[in-house]
Amino acid sequence: MDLSLTAVASGYRVMPESALGLLWLQTHFEPETWDLVCEGRVQLSAASIGSLCADARGAGLALHGAPVPA
Repeated sequence: MDLSLTAVASGYRVMPESALGLLWLQTHFEPETWDLVCEGRVQLSAASIGSLCADARGAGLALHGAPVPA
């Protein structure tokens, strides 16, 4: 598993679970947010998580807890 997604009231919390997952997230977030990425404190809205999951799956990452694509 490379990324773990946990449903929270306002969307999803994204947590890297592998070095590949962490590096992939760093390509999608600004450098000033990397500490938050590393700590698993990134939260995305339900509207945004779909495109993040599609991109991650397209890159070959394994996701846990991701919503089923519509």
